[in-house]
Amino acid sequence: MHPRPLPPSLAQGPFSTATARSHGVAPERLRARDLRSPFHGVWSPSTAKGLVGRCREFAPLLRPDEYFAHETALALAGLPTPRRSEPAPLHVGTTRSRQRRRAGVVGHRLVPAALHDADGLPVADPVDALVQAANDVGLDDLVRLGDALAGSWSSHAFAREVPLTTLQAAASARGRPGIRRLREALDFVRPGVDSPQETDLRLLIVRAGLPEPEVNVKRYAADGSYLGKPDLSYGWCRLALEYQGDHHRTDLETWRYDLARRERFEDEGWRVVLVSRHDLRGAAAAVLTARIRRYLACHASR
Repeated sequence: MHPRPLPPSLAQGPFSTATARSHGVAPERLRARDLRSPFHGVWSPSTAKGLVGRCREFAPLLRPDEYFAHETALALAGLPTPRRSEPAPLHVGTTRSRQRRRAGVVGHRLVPAALHDADGLPVADPVDALVQAANDVGLDDLVRLGDALAGSWSSHAFAREVPLTTLQAAASARGRPGIRRLREALDFVRPGVDSPQETDLRLLIVRAGLPEPEVNVKRYAADGSYLGKPDLSYGWCRLALEYQGDHHRTDLETWRYDLARRERFEDEGWRVVLVSRHDLRGAAAAVLTARIRRYLACHASR
């Protein structure tokens, strides 16, 4: 026997027990096999996908004073949070003295933060969330997050092109856990970075003791024609470094564009170094930085 259909407003779920009751859904209907209970007091007819799905499942339980905070808010804002071997808990902030306690959820009593709407979910302002998460996120992850906020990685306007001075002001607070690490990370943050891999490449170069390259600077030929905007470059010696994700290999149009741009640069006397994910770790990283060092030294001696 098939379960009785849910009211149309609940058919897509998720919904709370209280909402089901207000729509006349009997308790035994909630125990039918076509529904699952991801959190106590929440029911859903489908399986959640990823962090956003889990947050949507928890949303019916949010009180008016609660919102997603910390690492969860950063992820919902479309920012690059650390990869975890297991699903990260949901971080929920509140301005009340009583913080949330529930399996799979970490509650935080936080100073009032500006709130935003991220696809229908209430989230802390990403700058506030960055400060909140600083104690639990590694240094390089904080640099990536800072680059993302200072850049245009997110599709949400409230998490894009944040002035570096705004980030620095937030990190000036005293007594916050992880605030010293955040200040250290902000020393490495640069506006205009386009991806986490570009961040990692720049950090690799700087930590090898090499001069810091410029980030996404437009370059021009001797006749004034536009060459392109390398991920990282040294204008004084005409060295460009380009991170190549796999789509640069698999997408035909991207591959053709890359070839034409590389030829434009090389026709003007530039050396273009292509970097893959493999080059950012271990022995390959040492080989890459040695190549850059030799090239810079050769041109410095001229």
